[in-house]
Amino acid sequence: GYPLDVVKSRMQTAHAGVPIACATNHATRPGRATFVATLGRLAREEGLRGAYKGLGPPVCMMMLMNSVNFTAFNRAKEALGVRGPVGFGVRHDQDAFGTAFIDWRVVAAAAAVGPPCALIGTPFELVKLQMQMENVRHGAGKNGAKSETRGGAWRFARRLHARYGWRVFYLGLGVNVARECLFNAIFFTTYEHTQFGFVRACAAREIPTSTAIATAGGLAGAAAWLGNLPLDCVKSGVQGQDLRRGGFANNRGRIGFAESARAVVRARGVFGFFSGAAPSISRSFIVSGSRFVAFAGGMRFLEDDRGVNANANDA
Repeated sequence: GYPLDVVKSRMQTAHAGVPIACATNHATRPGRATFVATLGRLAREEGLRGAYKGLGPPVCMMMLMNSVNFTAFNRAKEALGVRGPVGFGVRHDQDAFGTAFIDWRVVAAAAAVGPPCALIGTPFELVKLQMQMENVRHGAGKNGAKSETRGGAWRFARRLHARYGWRVFYLGLGVNVARECLFNAIFFTTYEHTQFGFVRACAAREIPTSTAIATAGGLAGAAAWLGNLPLDCVKSGVQGQDLRRGGFANNRGRIGFAESARAVVRARGVFGFFSGAAPSISRSFIVSGSRFVAFAGGMRFLEDDRGVNANANDA
């Protein structure tokens, strides 16, 4: 799903007013682009390597964030007294809170995951966006231009640190905290309120449980990204700004939350906040479904292994 993330970033930063240098004549062109046009330009001008530009940071980020957000959410849910399934498919007599309505405790537990996720993810997001925008903004690789992304994400991050200091990695932290709180609130709430009903429905039709989990996870990811896109679009404008042309001075970016939001409205109106919706939702359905299937499979393996060890000790 990563090439879709690159397309999303290009669409969002273009509509957020980030200047994009034309690789052919060095003129600045507006970022008016559809999904098909952006994907076609990416494939034509940068090829397969461009489609995977900045892959390292999100891989590292997701390894850390998945271990944090799933654990933190389940701990917060237990602390708030959530016991058993909630939402769709739960009978009223099973739990005082087990109705078809949204359980506020699940929403609160999910939103609480946002701040630690933002602290972990903001530096990775900044490096990823800067790497993704490097070629298209400066026309790297064209007419003899040398890309600063050569050498990988770690070397690129070291260059950012040498130029701007460590504070640059938390450019856009405020909007990213709000974004992560909203995303996780929708993400985990949707999954928790749908997966039990899907599992019951699949079991009644003798459909594998993994299908129900993947469907609930995919819907959770798609819903979270749809609700999260306006903030993500603003964040992309803040973190994707051109740092080399006075974009980061006095420990702050030239383009902040308000400037990025106004640029989006000027360029495309309120619909500009949903730039990149098609690649974001498509990618998230696939990735989130597989993420929950992997998590459920891992937990089932650990529980089975614990049961085997317990039986061995009893023997």
